[in-house]
Amino acid sequence: MTKSFKRVKACVIMSIFLVSIFAAFTTSSSAKILKVKPIITIKETSQDRNVIPKSGSLNISLEVTFTLTGWLSGFVEDSPFSFLKNSAIAVDLSVTEDCPWITATIDNEQAEFKIGETKAFDAALIRLTVTEMAPAFDLGTVTVTAVSQELSGVGVMIEGITKSIDVSFEIGYWPAIEYSEPDGNLKQCGPLDTIDFPIAVENIGNGLTQILIEVVEKPGEDWSVTAPSSIWVASSAVQGQSNTNTIHVKVKPPYGFGFHNDRGDIKIKVTPQYPGQAGQPGLVGASEVKTFTVQSVGFSPGTGFEIPLIVTILVVLFIGIYIFNKWRKK
Repeated sequence: MTKSFKRVKACVIMSIFLVSIFAAFTTSSSAKILKVKPIITIKETSQDRNVIPKSGSLNISLEVTFTLTGWLSGFVEDSPFSFLKNSAIAVDLSVTEDCPWITATIDNEQAEFKIGETKAFDAALIRLTVTEMAPAFDLGTVTVTAVSQELSGVGVMIEGITKSIDVSFEIGYWPAIEYSEPDGNLKQCGPLDTIDFPIAVENIGNGLTQILIEVVEKPGEDWSVTAPSSIWVASSAVQGQSNTNTIHVKVKPPYGFGFHNDRGDIKIKVTPQYPGQAGQPGLVGASEVKTFTVQSVGFSPGTGFEIPLIVTILVVLFIGIYIFNKWRKK
C-alpha cells in the first residue's frame, strides 16, 4: 500500500513538473524565450535591364532564399523532436514604384518554404512597363519587399522579418514622331515660281530627336529640290520644351524658254534618330517617305539670256528687211 502510494505520488509530481515546463513555454508570448531568427535574401537573376516605352514589358526574375540562423536552427530543422520541422512558412512578396511613369507588378506574390527542406524559391517575376514620360537613358528603380510570417511551435518561435531591395533598370530610347502636311502634297504653279511644301513634325517620344532628311526622288535634273539635311525636335513630355518643328521642302520646276505643262513627283525620306547616332541599333526609328506633286503650267521667258537673243535677232531681221527694201527701190 505504501509502495503504491509512493508510486502515485511520484507520478503526480512528475506530471505537475511536465505540465509546468509545458506551461512555461506555451502559456504566454512573453514565455517564448526560444526564438529563431530567419534570413531572407532576394537576388536578381535576369541580365536584361532595358525597357522601352510603349514596347512591351521588362521581365526581371528573382530568387528568394529563406534560412534560419542561430544555435537553435539546427534543432528546428533537423531534430526528430522538432515540432516545426517540415512545417510550411510563407513569405509575401510585393513591389512598389518610385516614379509615376513606372508600372510594376509581381507574379507569384507568395513564396512558400518548408522548414528543413526548400531553401530557395526562384519563381518570382517582376513585370515592368514605362510610359513616354520616362526620360531616355535615365535609371528607374522599383523596391521589392519580402515579409515572412511568424511561426510558433512548442517552446520555439520563428520570428517574422521584412527584407527589401531596390531593383534598377535603364529606360530605352523611343523615337516616336508624327508627321503631317498642313498645306497638302499637291500644288500648282508657274514655271518661274518656287513652291514650299512644309512638313510638320511632332515628337511624341521620350527624348531629343534628330530627323534626317533625304531627297530620294525628283522628276529630272532640270527640277530643283532643296531641303535641310536634318532638324532637331525636343520631347515636351521629358524636356518641357516645344516638341514641334517644321521641315520646308522647296521645289522649283523647269523654267526654260517656252510654254510649260510639267508635272512631277518629289519623294522625301525622313528618319528619326537619337542625335549623332545614325545606324546604331535601338537608337534609330523607322523611316517614312513623303511624296509631293507639282503641276507647273505657263509661259517662261527662260533663264534670262533668251530675251536679249530674241531682241537681237529681231533687230537684225528688221535692219536686214530695211536694207533689202531700200536696195530694191534703187
